[in-house]
Order: sequence, then C-alpha cells, then structure tokens
Amino acid sequence: MLPPNVLSLPSLGEDVQLGMLYDTRTGQFFGGASLWSNEVVNTKQELADKVQNAEYSYTETLDEARKSIGLNIEGAIALDLGIIKAIGSAKYLNDTKSTSHEARVDVSCTVIRRTRRIPQETLATMQFEGRLNDDRFTHFVGEVVEGGTATLSFIQSCFSEEEVRKVQSSLNLAVKGLPNAQAGGDYSKLVNFSHESVKVTYSGALIEQVTSIQDARRVAGEMPAKLGEQLNTLSFKLYPLDILDGSARRHIRALDDSLVNDVGTAIRSGRDTMLRLKELQELDVFKLSFPIIKDQIFNMETVFRSVMTSLESIARRLLPRLRDGVTDYDASFNEIRFALALFRQQLETVRQFIQKKQTEAGVLAETISLLLSKGFENNLGAAKPQSMVVNDEDDSSDDEDDDDDEWFESQQSVANIRESCNVLLEQKSRCDTNVTFGVTSVEKAYRPGKAKRVKTSLGDILLEKEGKLLIVTGMIPKKPTAPSLTVIGQSIKVDWFKERSEEQEQAIPTTGFKVTFRPKPNHEKDSPLSSLTANESTQYIKCGPDERFTRIDKTNLGTKLRDDCDYEIALTLETIVGSSVCSDHVTERTEALPSVADRMIRYHQANRGILSRAPKPHVPWKFCNDRGTPTLYLGLTVIATRMCSDPRFKKEVAVRIVDVATEFDKETPAADIQDTERTVVAVFTGSSGHGKTTQINAFISFLLGGKPSDSARVMVVDDRLADQSGSVTQFVTCYRIRPFSPLFEGKTLLIVDTPGFGDSRGWQRDAFTTAAMSDFFGTVSHVNGIFFTCRANEARTTFLSPISTYVFSLFAKNVEHCLRTVYTFSDAGAPLAREALRRLRWPVGELREVEANNAWFTATLDAENQVKVRDWWVMSVKAQNRLKEMILKMGPKPTDSSATLSRKRITLEQRCELVERKILQTADDARSLIAKLDSLAEAVGKAPNEKILVTEKKVFNRDVAEGSYTTLCTTCNRTCHEVCYIANDSGKAGCAAMLDGKCTVCKGRCRWQEHKNATFIIDVKDVQTYVVPDELIQEWNSANNTLEGALLGAMDEYMVLQEELRLDIAYLADLTDEIKKTAIMHDPEALINYLESLIRTSKARGAPPEQLVQLTTAKNTLILIREVKDRGTRATTESQVLIGVLGAVRKEMSNRMVMSARRRRQEESQPCTMYNNLLETLPREIREKAPPPLEKESWRNWSRGALYPENLKAVIKLVKVVLRDGGVVAAIAAQSVNLN
Repeated sequence: MLPPNVLSLPSLGEDVQLGMLYDTRTGQFFGGASLWSNEVVNTKQELADKVQNAEYSYTETLDEARKSIGLNIEGAIALDLGIIKAIGSAKYLNDTKSTSHEARVDVSCTVIRRTRRIPQETLATMQFEGRLNDDRFTHFVGEVVEGGTATLSFIQSCFSEEEVRKVQSSLNLAVKGLPNAQAGGDYSKLVNFSHESVKVTYSGALIEQVTSIQDARRVAGEMPAKLGEQLNTLSFKLYPLDILDGSARRHIRALDDSLVNDVGTAIRSGRDTMLRLKELQELDVFKLSFPIIKDQIFNMETVFRSVMTSLESIARRLLPRLRDGVTDYDASFNEIRFALALFRQQLETVRQFIQKKQTEAGVLAETISLLLSKGFENNLGAAKPQSMVVNDEDDSSDDEDDDDDEWFESQQSVANIRESCNVLLEQKSRCDTNVTFGVTSVEKAYRPGKAKRVKTSLGDILLEKEGKLLIVTGMIPKKPTAPSLTVIGQSIKVDWFKERSEEQEQAIPTTGFKVTFRPKPNHEKDSPLSSLTANESTQYIKCGPDERFTRIDKTNLGTKLRDDCDYEIALTLETIVGSSVCSDHVTERTEALPSVADRMIRYHQANRGILSRAPKPHVPWKFCNDRGTPTLYLGLTVIATRMCSDPRFKKEVAVRIVDVATEFDKETPAADIQDTERTVVAVFTGSSGHGKTTQINAFISFLLGGKPSDSARVMVVDDRLADQSGSVTQFVTCYRIRPFSPLFEGKTLLIVDTPGFGDSRGWQRDAFTTAAMSDFFGTVSHVNGIFFTCRANEARTTFLSPISTYVFSLFAKNVEHCLRTVYTFSDAGAPLAREALRRLRWPVGELREVEANNAWFTATLDAENQVKVRDWWVMSVKAQNRLKEMILKMGPKPTDSSATLSRKRITLEQRCELVERKILQTADDARSLIAKLDSLAEAVGKAPNEKILVTEKKVFNRDVAEGSYTTLCTTCNRTCHEVCYIANDSGKAGCAAMLDGKCTVCKGRCRWQEHKNATFIIDVKDVQTYVVPDELIQEWNSANNTLEGALLGAMDEYMVLQEELRLDIAYLADLTDEIKKTAIMHDPEALINYLESLIRTSKARGAPPEQLVQLTTAKNTLILIREVKDRGTRATTESQVLIGVLGAVRKEMSNRMVMSARRRRQEESQPCTMYNNLLETLPREIREKAPPPLEKESWRNWSRGALYPENLKAVIKLVKVVLRDGGVVAAIAAQSVNLN
C-alpha cells in the first residue's frame, strides 16, 4: 500500500531515472542529484519485465490528450506557462491553436515493456543521506515505467464551429482505421479519406517523416513493432522524502481549485483572443483596402500581448509560491486574483474591439462590394493617402476637429456608413456621367470654408473640388419642400422657395431646378373612359438657379394639358453632383372644358324663346323639372316622312327621319343618309317595356358628354307620357346626330328606334311594326348594327321567343353578323337572358353583348347621394362606350335583301288570310258533302227484296278425268269438243271441231287460236229461281239517281274549290321557301305559342269577341304559315287527296247512274272494290291514318265482299280523316269545325 502523498506523473518525453530528486512546488528535476549512486540503484533494482500489447487512444483536443496521459490541470497550466516542458514523444502536448476554429484528432500508440523500482533494502541504505536536509528537494523517483509511445496528430483549420464539427467527424472516421493498417503496407482496409488542408505531425522517440495521410498510414502500421523495441520512460512515481526520514518532511500547500481553474481559463481565453486578432488583420478588407484599420488591430494585438505576458509572468511567479510554506499566501493569492480581475476587464475590452471590428469588416466589405458593383472607382489600399497627395502642408492646429475616440466606439458609426452608402448610391443614380464616384481611404480633408484640414471619419462623403478634398457629409442635395400650385384655366403655376444654406451652396452649388409633372388617374372624378394609367410618362420643365416659379401650360410635345385632369407635380434640385430626390408630389386638377351637353344646355338657356316653338310635325326643345331632375329634351327637325305602304295601315306614318338639335352648332355638317362611309346606322329593336328608349337616351347623352355634374340631363326621346306596358315609339324613328364630339370619330349617326314588339295594344301593332320596318328598309340603304334590347334578368323563353323570331324574320341573312344584344337593368351577375337567348339560337357571346344599367336615367335622382349617382353613371357610360365601339367598328350591310324579304313576308301574311277563308269555306262544304254521301249510302243499301219464281239458263263447270282434255273457246266461253286428244294449245288447229282453221261449233266461227285446252266442261242448264219484279227495281233506281244527280253537282263545286286551294297553297309554299332562304330564321311556331298565350289571357280578362276573333285569325294565319313552312309543296297533299277521292267516287257514281234499273240492282248486290282500290293510291301518311281496307270476296273464307254502300261509308270516313289529320286544311278547319 503506497502512502497517500505518492505522485504518479507522465514523463513528457524526459529520461527519468530511479533515485532522481524532484521539487513538486516548481515541477523540476535536479539532474545529477540523488540519494544513491546510479550503480547501486540500477544493479539492485526490482525489474518487472513484461511486454504488453500496443494500446491506442484517440483524443480530439489538447486538453483531452493531456488528461489521457495523466496530466492534471496544474500540470497543464505549468506546461502552458513554460514551468515544465514536453519533449520527444510528448512534444505534441506543447501545440497551440493556429486559428480560432480548428479540428484536431490525436492518435497515440503505447507499448509498455517493463517497470523498475527501488527495493526496500536500497531505500534503507542511502549513500548521500545529507541531501535530505536540502529544502529544494521534496520527492525522489521510486518507480519508472518504460516502453515506447508515439502520436500522430491530424489538424485542419476551419472557418466556423459548424465546419469544425463536420471536419472532426470525417477525421475521426479516417484516422480510426489507421491502427488496422498492416506493416506490409496493405492499407486497403482503411477508410478512404483525403484532406488537402490537413496537417499531419508525428511525435515519437524515433525519427519519422510524416507529411501526408499515406505517411501516417505507413507509420501507423509500423508503430507496434518498433515501439515494442523501445525502453523510454513513459511515466514515473514520486515518493516523498519523509518516508526515508521523518525529519525531511516538507510543508507543501494545496492550490485552490477555483484559482487554478480561473488561471487556466484566462490563459486559454487570452490565447483564443490573440488568434482572433491575428485573423482580423488577415481579412482582405483590412489587409488590402484599409491598412490603417489593420494597424489599429495590430496595435491592439501588441497591447494585449503585453497583457497576456504580464498575466503569465504573475502566474508563473506566484503559483509555485502558493505551494511552499514560506511565502505569504494571502498576499500572493490576492495578487493573482487582482491580476485575473484586471485581465478579465482588458479581455472584455479586446473582445468588444474584435466584435466591432468584425461588424466593421462586414459593413465595409458589403459597402465596398455594393459600391464597386454599382460602378464606383476603387481607390482603396493606395500607398499614400490621397489627402497627402493633394496637399502636404502642416495642418496641425488647435482648431482641428480631432476626436481621439476610435470610430468603433460610436454606436452610430455603422449606421452612418450605411446611410452614406445609400446617399451616394441614390445620388449616383441621378447624376450624369461627368461626375465620378469612388471609394477611398483618406485621413484628412477640408471642411467647406475652412483653411485647415481635419481628421476624417469612416462614412464621410468627400468631394474633390478645385484641387481640394472637401468633407460634404450631409450636404448632398436633399429632397426639397413640395412646391405650391395655382390652377389658372388649363395651366398650373408652380412656386417654390430657396432652402439651402450658404455653406451648402459654397460646397455644392445649385445649377438649376426641374419641375416634373404628369397626369394622374382620379377614379372619383375622372371620366369612366379615361385612358390614364398609374404609369403615365413624366415630363419636365427646367428652370435657372435663381428662378422661383414657372407655369405649366403644355406638354413637352407642345400639346395642351388635359382638361378636368389631376396633375402630379414635384420639384427637383439640380447641382454640380447631380439632382436631388424629387419633392413630395402635390396634385392639382385642371379646369374642365364644357362638354357638348353642357354647351347645349347653355345654348338653350340663351335661346329659350326661339327653341321652345316649332311647327308640327317638328318637336321643339323642352326643359322640364317635373320629375325632380332637370332634363333638357333636344329639338327634332323632321327631314323625311314615309307613310305605311301596307293597305292595312295606309293612313299611318311608318318611318320618320329627324335631325337632332338642328339649330345647335350649324357649322358641323351631317353626312347623307345613304353615305355608307360617313353615316353609321344602328337599329334598336326589342320588346316593349324593356328599356329600349331609355337605352337610346343614355347612348345619345354619352355621345354628347353628359355627366352628373351637368345642370341638367340631355335627352332626345320624351317618354314621360308613355305607358310602361306599351311602346314609347309609335313608328320607326330615325334620329340623325351630327358628329358634335370626337367620340363620333367624324361619323354621322342614325339611331333607329323601332316600335316595341308585344305591345299592350294587341297583335295588330306587331303587324304594323313589320310593315313599318319594310318601309324603313326601302328608305335607308344600309345598316351597321342591329341591337336587340332585353332585360338582363328575363329568363322566359316563352316571352323572348316571339320577339327574337320577329327580328330573325325581319332581316335577311346578309345582316346576321350585325346582330348584337344589349342587356338592360344589368347587375353584377351574369345575365339570365343570355341562356334563354342561346336556346332560341340568338347569337350571344362576350364580343356580341353589352351589359347596361341606365339607372342614372331614372325619373328622379338622389341628389343627396352623389357617390351613388356617380357609380350608376359610371356603369352606364362604360356600357355606352362599349356600344359605341361596336357600332363604329361594324361595317355597312345593304338593306335591299331585307326590304325584299319584308315585302314577301307581308305578301305571305296577306295571302294566308285569304287562304284561311277558303279553308273555312271548304270545311263547311265538306260537312254538307259528307252528309249527302251518307244519305246516298243509306238509299243504295235499301234495294227492293219482294221476289217471284222464274226459269233462267245457268252455266255449270264439269270436271273431266285426269289425263283427258277438252277444247274451250275463250271468246264464247263454251266447250267446243268435250274429249280431245290434242294436249297442246298450239295444236288445236287439228281438233275435230276445226275446219279450215275455224271452229264449226262456235256460232261466230271463231278461229282455232282462240281455243285452248281445259280440265273442265261447260254445261248450260235451265234453272228456276226467285227474282225481284222490275217495277220495284225501277222505283228504287229512280230515287238513287235523284240523290246522285244532286251530289254530283256539289262534288263538282267542291272539287273546283279544292283545286283553287291547292294552287294557293302551292304558291304559299314557293313564297315560304324563298323566305326561308333569305331570312335569318323563319319560325312561326314561337309566334303561335305567343298568340295562344294572348288568347288565354284575353279570355281570362273577358276581352270583347272581336278581339278574340282578331287574335284567332292571326293565329290561324301563322298556323297556315307554319304548315306551309314545314311541309313545303307537300302542303297541297290533302287537297290533292280530296280531289282524287271525290273524283273516284264521282266516276263510280256516274257509271252506276247510266245502268238499267235491274242491272243497277244486280251491281249493288255484287262486291265493290272502289274503296280498296282508292286506298292503294293514297300517300303513305294518309293511308296509315285511313280506315282499314274492306272485306274482299273469297270462296275460301265464305266471304261475299263489301258492297257499294259499305264503300261509300268508308269513303266518308276517309274524307273525315283527311280533313282532320291531313295537314294545312285540317289544321285550319279544326279551329272552326268539328269533323268527328
């Protein structure tokens, strides 16, 4: 058991021998001093000679490496202070970091060979016992461990702790494979690792050249074998002298742990700080661009180095003293504590210095990089500051503004650099190429108005002027105060004041002022059609340095300023170093020029007396305020009137062309109406009550520039007395409007207002509208656009269908491209009418539609809510502008095809009315004819039946035996030779009954060719039978002839009428075919449905009979048009069938009328095939609906067949079917006569 004060220490590469004396207070050996001679110690030593396996250890820091070999914190401090040394295999423990961020891995291999000790008997017999009294000695070496050890160190400098961790990990992965390398040089098992910047060192007793990873692998493979041959001291144990002699006890104090830790921490922190100072000096921004700052850092390093040296010197001197028992412990302890406290303060100062210099380096590097990238010249790093080149005179003076504080001690310095950088960058962007900007390092420069130079600061802005460098920080031209504005008509006066000081003017003189201006959008005041954007180009006016105002009255292109427009104006100061930032923008609005509408209102006010009077049919100007909103109705001068050419409306005006505001602006001429280039014709059509007239008013007001701020609204159509359910327009009115404003693009507009369809005054007004449009087409040679107006929320196809059908049928196909839609009463949603119109095949789509809301033109405006009024006005104006663009872009289309179409349509309707009356007449005739046919069928069927017995000859057929032949005369229908041997008809000339080619049996001597073989014999026998007497038959036949005679006349008249009807319908079919080819669409079905709804409504309201008759007649006309349209020439089928049927009946009736009475009676008892034969000739569509064929005569089915009366009754049913389901006649007749 060893005494507690025995120490075990590493040798640190020294050759330590048994018996050597040691002072633990200073950590020193005393060479040559021992209590025994070497011969005695070495010959009588205890030797434990046992070679142990190689042991490897891995450490990542010097502290870990020191601890791994048993060096405590006191030994580490002693090593750092130089109190002890590490040599040989331990020299790596002396390493210090070369950079503040360093990755390190040490791989140590140790082989222990033996342990030597001083035996007890030797301890008892000291040869130099007197040395126990020497106070320098405290311990002796009593045991040493020998063997071999070596260490490979891998070190790589890094830029950050994060990089240290990454490199450390890769180094560990690489070096841990080194011990596995074989001595033979097989390194294949090692991890493949290569770092070009890794520093590899070797510490060992043997001399090895290790400079690379390959060398390290080789040495690592050879280490175990070579180290096993070494006997170097690895560690030793120190025994206190008092174990030999109690009187040799030494008083050794233990060091305070906290003190030891503080000293170690201070030394490590100091050395790290020294590294950071060195790294700062090596930064390019200081080394190349700012050598003065590098010198500052170097000076700080020098000062701090002396601080470090002082601390280490104190620690080196006092730490050993604290362990001996002689020195005043408290005094030494306090001195070290004081030194540590002072060092901490100085260390903190240096750290702050470093932090600020790092910030400075970042700011300077960023600033320089930014400035150089922006075209600044680089004047940094010059051998001699530029200020010295300019002037080398002695500037020392007591008046110098020379602050001894370092710039880094000011909290605003970094902000000042950044501000100066931003100021210069901003200034350079506004400066011309005559001014050069750069970056330099100048120690001193002049202040404006001063004769001596002063010290500059980082961030100062210098100006080279007249051979001197001036400090002009804060004098770069700044943003001036916004100018004051005064609007004078269409111009704006701009005033400003002088703001710069004399010192600023002396340093950087003002060369002038620049007033910039541009139009600016104002959504609350601008017209909705304003083309202004937020990116309008800026224009300017240049003024001299002494001017204080200017006037803006035109643009740089020489054009006048816009009227009623906001202008954004700013002031810029011009100097020798460029212009300043422009002032805050100020805005003023130019005065509005009077619009055409405003001029018209003023014109009316000045000439009210003259304009308010006009002879009929002209319309005077009218100003009214009876609905709460002042409104000016413009005067209308009639320039053409056309009466309706339709005989139904011959006393009514069909078309009237009026000139709008003829008295106003007479210098503006109107183009001729027939001029397709300069006159644009826009036709507005639609249903009554859907806002068509309001839309026209809104459109014209837009063209004239009307707006809410006007003293009155300007309108053309006066709708004040109109019934909301009826049409405002009574005839086709064409409003000719001269090109009063630029919106017209020099074109005269002809706005055509047509009467609305579906008027409450009845179907007759729709017919008038059709007739009036026909006259319009004959008056105006072309149209550009046809605009169908309907409510946006109108989703009823039943309502829109007849209106769109009318428009489709009025216009020829050549104007189909002109069709457009104006949705009135629109809101934010999609128009419901769009889908309804699409189903009706009306052309819709974004490019063919205008969504308008003309609420601004309502009867009364809300004067207290101008924002709402403007919003509605804006909505209306945008829609009208879109409409205007549509109209002006659409080319002219001739109306001659539409004129021809409308004439044919009117002709069709008129002829249909005549045909309708004929159809109704034939329906009445058919009823009478059917009754007579029915009576005849009954009479024919009542033949006399009272019979008497009489004898008469009858013919019978008698069959012959199989294989036998007879000769039959086909002329006489008798058997001439009962048994004939001739089997062929061609050989009958040889029959026994023949003589000279003629039959001897036949009364008429018939030729043999009229004979043939038969299988039966004809016999004639007398037969008794009962027959009706002739007088009864004659009486019956006489009655039949009377009925048939009357019926024949009726049938002849009916057939003549049917033939006329057939020809009429054929004509209508041809006319309809032409209309179908010409019209955009021809579809009477929609109008029929519309009229049926009108009839139902009229009946529900108790309308007078004449109105119902009128509607029914119109409906029948359309039904006839529909049938003719759908069937074409097939529409005559029913007339042809009736003529054919009655013709067949008439023929059969005529044949029977000429028969004798008895023959007639016999014929009536025979089967009749008239109906069946007639049925086979009928068209398939009639045959499918006709009564089925009558029963035929058949011996096999014991059927005698249908008689003549049954055929007549079948014919009656057939006629009824034809008149009920046959087509045109049936469709019309069914409205008045029940044929069932």
